Amino acid sequence: MTSAILVTLGGFEAGLRLFYPQKLYRFPSGLFREEPDRVYGFNPGFHGSMRNPEYETEVRINSLGFRGPEVGPKARGVRRVLVLGDSFVSALNVDEDETFTSVLQARLRTEMGVGDIEVVNAGTPGYGTWHELRVLRSLAPVVQPDVAILCIYVGNDLEDNLAPKASTVRDGLLVSRTAGKGILPSAVRSWLQRNSMAYVFLWRAWDQVRPLFGLRAVEPLAHFKAIVSRAPTEETRKGYETSGQILRELAAATRGRFPVLVVLIPDELQVDPDPFWQLIRREGRPTGDFELDQPSRAWGGAVGEAGLPLLDLLPEFRARPAGERLYMSLDGHLTTMGNRLVGETLARATARLLSGSTVAR
Repeated sequence: MTSAILVTLGGFEAGLRLFYPQKLYRFPSGLFREEPDRVYGFNPGFHGSMRNPEYETEVRINSLGFRGPEVGPKARGVRRVLVLGDSFVSALNVDEDETFTSVLQARLRTEMGVGDIEVVNAGTPGYGTWHELRVLRSLAPVVQPDVAILCIYVGNDLEDNLAPKASTVRDGLLVSRTAGKGILPSAVRSWLQRNSMAYVFLWRAWDQVRPLFGLRAVEPLAHFKAIVSRAPTEETRKGYETSGQILRELAAATRGRFPVLVVLIPDELQVDPDPFWQLIRREGRPTGDFELDQPSRAWGGAVGEAGLPLLDLLPEFRARPAGERLYMSLDGHLTTMGNRLVGETLARATARLLSGSTVAR
C-alpha cells in the first residue's frame, strides 16, 4: 500500500515537472542574512545558482551586499546611478548582464558618449519603500550617487510598507516570520515548498475547495483587486498614506544632494488584463468596480506630494509590440525583453538628470 502511494506521488510529481510546472521557493540557502537596520538583506560574498523551470542563472553578491560587481571608491570624473528596489531590480531570474540596471548602464554610456558611468544595482527581493529608504541612507555615503532611481512595484509595495518586518531569515532561507498553521510541521512544509511541485499544486487546489469543507474561501487575486478597486479598502488607503510618508522622508534626506527619480513598475495584469476580467465576469461582479490605472494615479499623487519626479512604465509596457512577453509566465518577473524595455526607457530619463548633475572631482 505504501509503495503504491509513493509510486503514484512520484509519477504525479514527474508529470507536473514535465507538463505543468509549479512555482517552487526559488532562493538558494545562504543567499540572505539578517540586517539590523532593514531586517534582512543579501549575504555579502555569496555566489551560487538559481534554478527554475524557466531559467538557470548565476548570482554573485558583492561586499556591499547587493547583486553585481564590486563597487570601489568613486573615481575622479565618474558618474554613478544608484537603483533601489525589490526583486524586479535584483532580477535574479535573468543573467546579470540582462538585468535592466546593466542595460541602463550600457545605454547611458552609448547615448552620452562616455564610459565613466556606473549603475549600482541595490535591489533586494521582498523590499518595499521602507527598506529602500534605509538602504539609501546607508549606501549613499559609500556609493556617492549623482542620481538615484527608486523603483516601486505597484503589485505589492503597499503590503511591504505596511508590514516591513513580515519576513525573516531562518536557516539561510527567507521565510515568513509567522509560520501558518498546517497539518504538517512547518519545517516539513518548508522543505516541500522548495522541492515538491506536487505539494504546491495540491496546496493551491486545496485553496479552491476550502468552502466545500466549511472553511473560509481564499479569494483569487485579492491583492490585485484591492489596488485596482474604485472603492479602496481601509488597508489600501493606509498603505498609500504610509508609503507617502516614507517618500517624503526620502525626499527630505536627498534634497540638495542628488536627484531621485521614482519609477513605477506595473503589475502584469495591468498590462495584459484579460485573465483578470475573465475572473471578474465569472464571479458575476461589475467590471466598472475596477480601474486598472488606479495604482498609477494613487502612487503618482503620493510621489507628487513628496516633490519627486515620476516615470510610470505602464504606457511603455502597453505599447510594446504584440507577442512580446514582458513577464515570465511562471516566475512572474520581467523577461529579458522586459528588462531591456525598462533599461532603455530609464536611460532616456536618467540621461537628462545626469546632464544636469555635477561631475565628481
